[in-house]
Amino acid sequence: MPAFSRIPTVLKPQEIIDKALLKSSKVSEPYFPDFIKKIRSEVIDKISTVESVSTVYLRKLINKFPSLNSLYPFYRGMIGLMVDLDQYRISLSHVQWASDKIVELANLKIKSSKKGRTVQELNKNLKEFYGRFASIIKDLDKDLTFLAECRAKIKEIPDIKMDYPTFIIAGLPNVGKTSLLSKLTGSSPIIAPYPFTTQSLFIGYTNIGNRGVQIIDTPGILDRPMKSRNEMERKSILCLQDLEGILIFLFDHSGSSGYSSQEQENVYNEIKSNFKIPVIRVQSKSDIIQEKKEDIQISCLTGEGLEKLKEIMLEKINSDSRWI
Repeated sequence: MPAFSRIPTVLKPQEIIDKALLKSSKVSEPYFPDFIKKIRSEVIDKISTVESVSTVYLRKLINKFPSLNSLYPFYRGMIGLMVDLDQYRISLSHVQWASDKIVELANLKIKSSKKGRTVQELNKNLKEFYGRFASIIKDLDKDLTFLAECRAKIKEIPDIKMDYPTFIIAGLPNVGKTSLLSKLTGSSPIIAPYPFTTQSLFIGYTNIGNRGVQIIDTPGILDRPMKSRNEMERKSILCLQDLEGILIFLFDHSGSSGYSSQEQENVYNEIKSNFKIPVIRVQSKSDIIQEKKEDIQISCLTGEGLEKLKEIMLEKINSDSRWI
């Protein structure tokens, strides 16, 4: 995942101003035989310090907020559901403009300070720089407020490895999705809250063949008809297809899940029609029901069929040009 967790805290304008001016206030030339030269040097250093502290921070914001053009479709889609993308671009461009303007202003005031001949002239130059600098930063108030809101929302996006072959486990409740994830990965999954839903993704990793594989369990997400969701929830769920993975849909034909085979078939058909990605049909709980209704049968209790499932998963990986 892009390092969304590394987006720095978005400071308020006055906090940026105070941070830069505090650093500037500590600038002092210890000794100069010529008093005017001492003041001139201090003024120039104070201007340079304010420029450096503020622009380093502003550029850090620009660099750490994700660039929409370079994002994977999944992340771009999720961010698009969370924030106004046009305003996102505009606010970052305003931050860039402010950074460039501060550099331009600092260079101008440093140049004029080098020509200053009196203490009054030099102090006036510094005061003018401080005032104009503060004005530029204060003009970012709405943009920084918006970006702070964006940061809080973007950090909710789950951490998914986009360069790993990905398998997404789906199926109605109690069909064995969580058990399958545990059996395939052999470790405790990473729990990632999924935006716009009250549920979480469960993400595990394993090696199949010589490839690292990412497996995602979707309890409460891909387990009921899409028509039962609100519009935002539907859109966020459909973003999962942008992971460009392979869906493993579990069927429990034993009746122990509380859902009939037809009910499960209905949800399968709906998901398949919405998700334009390959699907592997798998029958779970073969230790309970002996009748073979799917080509692939597994039991997470006995381990039956799991190696065959892994073989099929590896075939899918090796036949996909994205993962070669």
